[in-house]
Amino acid sequence: MISISMQRRPCEQAEAPTLVMFHGWGYNKTAWPESWLQALAANFDLWLVDLPGHGEDSCQDDTDANLQILDTWLQALGAQLPSHYCLLGWSLGGQVAWRLAQLQPERVISVVTLASNPSFVQREDWPNAMSGSVLQQFTNAFSGAANKTLQRFCALQAQGSSQASTINKHLRTQVDCRASLAMGLDWLAKLDTRAAWQSLSMPALILLAEEDALVPVAVADDLKQLARPSQSVETLPGCHAFAWQYGFTDQDLLLSRIGGFLEPLYV
Repeated sequence: MISISMQRRPCEQAEAPTLVMFHGWGYNKTAWPESWLQALAANFDLWLVDLPGHGEDSCQDDTDANLQILDTWLQALGAQLPSHYCLLGWSLGGQVAWRLAQLQPERVISVVTLASNPSFVQREDWPNAMSGSVLQQFTNAFSGAANKTLQRFCALQAQGSSQASTINKHLRTQVDCRASLAMGLDWLAKLDTRAAWQSLSMPALILLAEEDALVPVAVADDLKQLARPSQSVETLPGCHAFAWQYGFTDQDLLLSRIGGFLEPLYV
């Protein structure tokens, strides 16, 4: 039996809409900026979820079955969620959000992704992504020296921000070193959620960072080609961890964009 590790932050408003939030690789459900959560919880019933193999989740890496594990886990998660909900995912969490939307399209009202590429690695028809060999080198490094590799990963996420040092220091306190994180790296190599983009028509807001060292901002043009009329692709100044960057500087700019997108869907 699959157990789901999640935390609910109820909204004070009665019958508030549900926002399910997926963190990125290497983190857990507690990693989100607290100021962010407080602001979002004023209007939404928040469900913060540990991805498989992260945080308090008990799933273990199985290279031959990791995608099957993810889909089984998503079905189990869906069984515990309200009948309708919106999804928000950062980085790998964005891919997981689209995977869930594809599995349960009749229940997902909308999708918001932050610094997420539907295919994290390059493919023959998808050049604006990380080289597969670079990801493999990173995976090998994680296998041999997990803590050191995670520290390097934090620096890459903060790269490009004028607050890079502050963000890097903060992220280092949030990463969660576990052997089971290898499962998430396997997903980054294998997941390709472009089909979800092409088959689903629910509203979506895709926010990309202009100085992202992990997801090339050039992918914005590719995503605009895939997007339905109800799906918006936008870029904002910042690094891969721009949720934290704006949390330190201009939180209202990012939250107002997300809130402005979500609010009309629930009125």
